[in-house]
Amino acid sequence: MLEPLAATVLSSILPSQPLASQVLAYRSAFGMAVRSATHALPHDFFTPHSSAVKGKGRALPELEDEQRAYCSSSDGAILSRCEAISEQETVSPTLPSALLARQRTRRTPGHRCIATGSGSQIPSLRTWMRQVHTVQRRHASSRPALETTRHPHDAGLLRNWIETFRKVAMGAGDVHPEEAWQAYESIRLHTGDNPGPPPTVLAFLANVVLSVVSSQPRDLSADLMQHWGHRLQEALHHVDPGIGHMPNNTVRTRWNGLQVAARAMLGELDEAVDAAAMLYHHVHVRTKVQQRGHILEVYTILICAVHQCRGPCAVLDTLLENLWLRKYLTGQQPPPRDIVPAVNRLKQVSLSLLSAIQDPVDYIAHSSKLWCSPRLRLTMGELLIRAMAESKRDPYPVFQALQRESLRIPEDIVFLVVRQLARTAVFDVAHSVLETVPKTDRIKDAERPNTRYHSMALYLCSRQGDVTRAQEHYRLLADVGRVKPEDKAALLRAHATAGNPDRVAEVFHKLFATPSDQNGPRLVHYTSVISAYANAGDMDGVNVWLGHLSEAGFRPDVHIYGVILQCFAVQGDIASMTALLDQMRDSSVAPTLSIYTTLISTLAKRQDPQAAECIYKRAIEEGIVPDRQMITALMNAYAEAGSWHGVLRAFDYLTTDGRAGAILTTEVLNTLMKAYVLIGAPFRLVAKLLRQYHREGIQSDARTFALLMQSACDAGYMDIAEHVLKEMDRLAMEGQAALAPNVYVMTVLMRGYLLTGRRIKAKGVLDRMKERGIKPNAVTYAAIMQAYTQQRTEQGVEVAEELLNSLVNDKLEEPWMQLEGGRAQALETVFQPLVYAYARRAEAAEVERIYQNLISSGGEPTLGIMTALLDVHRRQGDVGALRQTWLDVHRLGLEYSRRNDLLGGAPDAPNAPTSLQNHGRAMCVPLSIYIDGLSAGGAHAEVARVWKALKDAGLPFDSHNWNHLVVALVRAGEPHRAFDVVENVILRFQQYVERQLGEGGARDRRPDSPLAPALPPVEEGDLPPPRVEAPLRNAVRRAEQVRRVARRTQRAATGDGEDEGEDGDDFAHPLEMLQQLSPMWNTWRPHGATLVLLGRVLAHLRSGHVVQPVRPGADVSFEQAALDEAELSARTAAAAKVLGGIYDAFPRTVRLVEEYELLRRSVYSRKTTAQRY
Repeated sequence: MLEPLAATVLSSILPSQPLASQVLAYRSAFGMAVRSATHALPHDFFTPHSSAVKGKGRALPELEDEQRAYCSSSDGAILSRCEAISEQETVSPTLPSALLARQRTRRTPGHRCIATGSGSQIPSLRTWMRQVHTVQRRHASSRPALETTRHPHDAGLLRNWIETFRKVAMGAGDVHPEEAWQAYESIRLHTGDNPGPPPTVLAFLANVVLSVVSSQPRDLSADLMQHWGHRLQEALHHVDPGIGHMPNNTVRTRWNGLQVAARAMLGELDEAVDAAAMLYHHVHVRTKVQQRGHILEVYTILICAVHQCRGPCAVLDTLLENLWLRKYLTGQQPPPRDIVPAVNRLKQVSLSLLSAIQDPVDYIAHSSKLWCSPRLRLTMGELLIRAMAESKRDPYPVFQALQRESLRIPEDIVFLVVRQLARTAVFDVAHSVLETVPKTDRIKDAERPNTRYHSMALYLCSRQGDVTRAQEHYRLLADVGRVKPEDKAALLRAHATAGNPDRVAEVFHKLFATPSDQNGPRLVHYTSVISAYANAGDMDGVNVWLGHLSEAGFRPDVHIYGVILQCFAVQGDIASMTALLDQMRDSSVAPTLSIYTTLISTLAKRQDPQAAECIYKRAIEEGIVPDRQMITALMNAYAEAGSWHGVLRAFDYLTTDGRAGAILTTEVLNTLMKAYVLIGAPFRLVAKLLRQYHREGIQSDARTFALLMQSACDAGYMDIAEHVLKEMDRLAMEGQAALAPNVYVMTVLMRGYLLTGRRIKAKGVLDRMKERGIKPNAVTYAAIMQAYTQQRTEQGVEVAEELLNSLVNDKLEEPWMQLEGGRAQALETVFQPLVYAYARRAEAAEVERIYQNLISSGGEPTLGIMTALLDVHRRQGDVGALRQTWLDVHRLGLEYSRRNDLLGGAPDAPNAPTSLQNHGRAMCVPLSIYIDGLSAGGAHAEVARVWKALKDAGLPFDSHNWNHLVVALVRAGEPHRAFDVVENVILRFQQYVERQLGEGGARDRRPDSPLAPALPPVEEGDLPPPRVEAPLRNAVRRAEQVRRVARRTQRAATGDGEDEGEDGDDFAHPLEMLQQLSPMWNTWRPHGATLVLLGRVLAHLRSGHVVQPVRPGADVSFEQAALDEAELSARTAAAAKVLGGIYDAFPRTVRLVEEYELLRRSVYSRKTTAQRY
């Protein structure tokens, strides 16, 4: 399946102290009053203040003319001189006694650092300079670190320093600040001079400091800022003061700007802010662009210092005080090419810092008195919207706040909000936002279509899969000749989202009927077609279009990898997913956020939250910033596995203000509702959750209604389920086509009627499906067959098999096979009811026959089917067939676990043993069946071997495994060990679970991670914590749980079920309470059958008989009768000894067995009395 693809692919933060109740919390100290740009600064602001020079170094000679000229030499001359020194065979062990000297700044009382005269002329800084030693030494505290670099004996070392200096000065992207600074100081100490002329040195200093502050702008500590501020300030003392004579003042602007940056990093923010504003007002006309670029660098450093000292709100104040920055931050006009890097860096850092504002809407409301100008408030909202979008947070609340103030929002911002809403599938809101943009433009008194509006509407419809409206917008763009390549891609995507890959291919050929170099198909267009076939699970179509892509000269990119990976995930083809991930690693293609989300979603379906956690951690380590979809996928992994604590933690993390994706959406709440349904929540609580949806303004989608209907069916409220169906029909008729009932909704309704025994009603639902044009799928037919096989008549099974044969033999129409997981999954789904029915009836031959039919129809052996085979051999007592089938089950279980390991990132070592520690959940049921069959057949030693082998492989045994082990130990004649398992395993686990549930009040509402907290390591000799039991997937058991929980929670219900107490607005609070009523606490207990068996053991021992191992074919009665008196006395004594040991060592278990026996007698007595009267 992967061959064509392979052929293509292989060619310490100082926190601010916010006061939320005061407006001052949203204002920086310097933002309380708007200052004038000519605010007086200290007269010596730009005067360097060096550390005190001791001894004879205080009196320094004047610079000679030739020395002064040397300091102004070219970059090449200086570097050539450095290289010449490095090439000498021997290096002087000490620096020359007569060091070069240069002038340094001196303070002139009353002199302004920047003139207030002409904006085009800045007085020379030479008037406030004084002499200073050229290579003034650093503080003594930092000297030892450099002692090893002063006398390099390797000539190549100096060359490496010079090369590092050159790269950083030229703006190399991979700057390591400490290495760069080491190279800079080493050159100075070795050569006795700066490694380049002033422009080069200043460029080096600026790039190093910028790399420090821009790498993690939100995590800069005060110590780090001050450390680099001192470094920068001291380095500027050694830059040639002759910069006043450099042409056009650009060097002086940069030197002054770095002085401002150094002061800001040292905490002198007020002076630095004013000085930066003055720099902007004194740029030279002829060098305006270059000077603006240097000033943008200053502001990048400045806002990081402001954020570190005063918080993100103060950063916004600073940007608003300098409104000239708006055009660079909002992209109103493209910046000159020379300053694009500076603009991009300022934008990146600014938006990152602004995204730390926890409640931007509240900030806007509280800043009305400070920023009352509509222009300023619009700029504020625009910056906040861009910051929210950049950090994957929902910008719509900020957009609404601007709308409430009747501000005219630019189209670019509207389109940005629409894109963000479309990406999160909030289509109704996205359309309402887009409608604020006029559909036409008036040009020379003529109305013309607003092509930007229609292009964005086309994009929105493409994400929604609305082909009709997408074609309308595209046709309008084509009529005015304004179709762009992205518009063609959007049209293709609309058809792809609608699920018609052949139509996508047809549209592709029409759009590019006459391809040319300029208008021909691009990679994005091929991706749309490949995506359409991938979503439909058509791997043949994917391979064909990968060939077309290759023929067109393109290579698959990471997005195409993601599309194909999603295709394999839909088909459940884990082997192909693993192979594709290997190809990505071999091609050095790093996984993206969407690929990691796909992997987590796949592992969620396989009920493996541990592997999903590993994927999440690896994504974080690789620098991926998780978005809402990724965290929701992790939350779904917890829900699928029944880890309710994990669901709560992920939900609380998602809804914590200030975090990426921290917003309630339909997707998040649907996942929470799914947890409610799986845990067996009463319908009343699920309906309450839906009402909370609507109070928060969150739209319901088809999945929401399906979950609501499932909850109603579990509770037996079929009239409510019918009402839900009618409501979906009504909303679909009103224009919400996505809410039209689909096959899943109708199947849920039909299965609800089947579970309540109302087969005529269920047949009516099936007829309605056909009338609506909805084709039943494999799940639909499996529900029908299951209902027939559960009848106690032979006729029911025959009807089910006739239906199965009609499905399998119908080669003309197989729409029922269109199931997530592909053909193999669909076949297993429809064959399972019959296999299980014959297994329950212990008809091994029939089970084998149905199994062979499955294989001949194109199905594959799976753990579910093979477990049914194992069970029928157990029921028939065929130990030989049981052993043979177990080999297949064990192989499939190891393969299942190994695939999860590979998806989770484990190395693919052929000889590495497969661990079942995290992924062996599927092995627990067949293990219980196997050990029960072996022990009943007398293969007691083999039970011990199998148990030990799986324990060594890390299998987390569940409560059923331990109960079956107790039975097996009794059958093996080991009653003491059987009681030991109950006392020290089952009851201990039961206490652990009850204790954990009792501590449920310690819920962290603001967790720092969505991952479930790691448990402390298991101490030696102690048991590991019990594994989480699977959620209630069996519809019958779930319905029983719903009724049980409904009775227990009925007393807490008030009125219509609304809880208006303290936690009335907490969506997850009922789930927190329900986990204490979850069947998990009741699962970890000795089963009733186990207690009955142990009661019989005690009675047997009390009668003076020892417990003999089960031996098939042995005549126990004859052997007992053949014993002589001495042997009988010995056995009686042995039985008494064993009984006494059990009473002494396992008192809790004995007491529990006796209490259960009394309870059984009481229940039996009541039933007998009731029957008698």
